[in-house]
Amino acid sequence: MFERFSAQARGVVVDAVAGSGPVTPMELLTALLTSDRGIATEVLTESGVSLDAIRRAGAGKKGGDSKGADSKGAGSNNLDDDAEILKSIGIDLDAVRESLEQSFGEGVLDETPVPDGVDTSRKGRFGFPRSRFEKDSKKVLELSLREALAHKDNRIGAEHILLGILRVADGPTRQALETQVTMSVIRERLEAKMNRAA
Repeated sequence: MFERFSAQARGVVVDAVAGSGPVTPMELLTALLTSDRGIATEVLTESGVSLDAIRRAGAGKKGGDSKGADSKGAGSNNLDDDAEILKSIGIDLDAVRESLEQSFGEGVLDETPVPDGVDTSRKGRFGFPRSRFEKDSKKVLELSLREALAHKDNRIGAEHILLGILRVADGPTRQALETQVTMSVIRERLEAKMNRAA
């Protein structure tokens, strides 16, 4: 269930979903830097990864690391696929919907009128402009759960999402990460900080 995600990890996912295109590992990486996500943000900053580096790495790319996207950069248009991948890491969208409706009222996640000029082709039934996880970003979320389990952590944190990104990253995401050091160095630094915090 979504409760397994720490507040920081939830923030990463929510910020990545709030963008205008499909959710890619690059968007998850960006979300790790747009707010303080604890040691994940700290390690990225110490390693020279910045929003500017991400912008430079993303310049001229179409669809990020989107191996599963078509030539227009579009990922899966099936929200049921997103629900299945989230279910595989313990998030039940029906339970999330029920919990939110109990807290905020029935229909809180229903579609709302969209202002003129907003692309509605990707609008999902949960009221987000789009909730489309590309294949590689789905893999990042799966791996974040595996990383949490491997570290014997009860919750999935932003640091576990970063570990997932490090395992999946290629193309522009790898270029953004390796501005000053290699991904293996970033992982070593992150692991060391995680061990000290444990």
